[in-house]
Formats: sequence, C-alpha cells, structure tokens
Amino acid sequence: MAEKSIELTDEVAEYYDGVGELVELVGGNLHLGYWDDDQDDTPFLEAMGRLTWMIADRLPLQPGQYLLDVGCGVAEPAIRLAERLGVSVAGITVSGWEVGEATKNVALAGLSNRISISRADAAALPFPDNEFDAAIAFDSVPNALDKRQWFDEIFRVLRPGSRLVYSEYPAIADMTAAQREVLRANTVPDPPTSMGAAVAPAVAAGFEVLEELDCSDQVRRFYGDFLSRLRDQRDELSTAYGKDRIDAFESGMTTMFELCREKIGYYLIVCRKP
Repeated sequence: MAEKSIELTDEVAEYYDGVGELVELVGGNLHLGYWDDDQDDTPFLEAMGRLTWMIADRLPLQPGQYLLDVGCGVAEPAIRLAERLGVSVAGITVSGWEVGEATKNVALAGLSNRISISRADAAALPFPDNEFDAAIAFDSVPNALDKRQWFDEIFRVLRPGSRLVYSEYPAIADMTAAQREVLRANTVPDPPTSMGAAVAPAVAAGFEVLEELDCSDQVRRFYGDFLSRLRDQRDELSTAYGKDRIDAFESGMTTMFELCREKIGYYLIVCRKP
C-alpha cells in the first residue's frame, strides 16, 4: 500500500504540473462552483467563490489563528480566507509548479507574512502535533489513495476542538471499468459510494462529524460551464500554449467532465477533533 500511495502521489503531482498553467480558466480556483438551483444565474467565477465562502462560514476562526490548507492549489482560496478571516495559512501541495505559482500569488496579494506554501504530502505532514486551529481539504481528498492516512495526519496536527472541512466526489451511479479508469487517470482513484463511506476514514481517525452536505445538484453546472469557457477561449489558449496541447486538454476534460456531470456527486463535510 505504501508503494501504491507514493506512486499515486507522483501521478497527482505530474497531473497538476501538466495542467497548471490553464488555471486561468477558473480564476485561480481548482475546485467546483455552487449554484442554488437551475434558475440561479450567478456567474461562473462568482459561483466558485461562493463555495469558498461556504467553507469560511464553517470555520469559527478568530484573527491571528492558524489554518492548514491541504492541497492548496495556487493559493486562491488561502488568500481569500486569510483576507476574510484575518488568519495565517500554511498551504501544502505535491505539485512543484503550484508551489511556485502559489508563492507568487501570495506575494502579489501582500500576504507573504501570513501565508506560507510548501511542497508536501498530506500523508506525511511536515508539522508538529497540535499546530493548527482548523484545516481544509478543498477538493483534494478525492486524490488520496490512503485517505485514512491523510485524516490521521490532519487529526494529529490539529489542536483539540479544531474543525476540518473537506469535500468528496462520490460515485452516484454505476460505472464501467473504462469509466473508472477515466477517473483514475484524472487522479480520482477511489470515489466513495455513500455519505457514510465518505466520512468513514475521518471518523476512523478520531473526528466527530458535525455536518454532512450533499451539494451534488448545486455543483453540477460547473462541468458544462467550464467546457463552454474552454471553447470560448480556445483560440487565445492555443496561441498561448500551443494548439496540440489545448486540443489534448479539451479532449481529456470533456471526457472527464461529462462523466462527472452524469455519475459523480459532491459532498461537503464538517468535522471536529474532540
């Protein structure tokens, strides 16, 4: 299992290194968006920000406290949470490209004194016990092969009474072996099949579950809207990054997102370390 975990971590790093520059399509956010219903006309980027604020609302943090961001991407959520909550943030990612880009974004936001970014594996966090007042794992847990190890480590570095907010991508319909391979190739190796399965590794690590939100219907629009944005911007992106690269990216994302739209849901889960 350890060798498989290392192999998957390397695959996740390679995946995000490869698609990283295209993060401009989603305004620096590497997570989904949230719409109340089919009549909600919230713009794409604003809907992505809404999901960040939903997480902020579930973190009872005070100015000066310390937040861990597991799978921080290019630090867009970390920056917004630091600004809104007045906290310091330690962000980790396995992608070397993301570390560089996130560090640059933090500096441009004037927050280098409150946000640190490092390359690290969530299964072996480089922090002492009881270091943080809260943690988020925002669309990163689905990338983990050994989820229990992730939650053990997050539990270890949180102070008693601290909260963890994380998201999961559950399988909400039967899938073929080929469809599961599409997910695995996009670093989603083992989607849970129920809310109970999604919270099980956190509970096994010692967390108490405070809230379970099924947001599947509210995030589904993201996939179609993303592909529409990609088509609208493909000429500019092709000029910037090369037509062959954008063609391959569009083909891969279309296959993955059409599958997600039909057969993958979205859970937002709030936990507490006793």
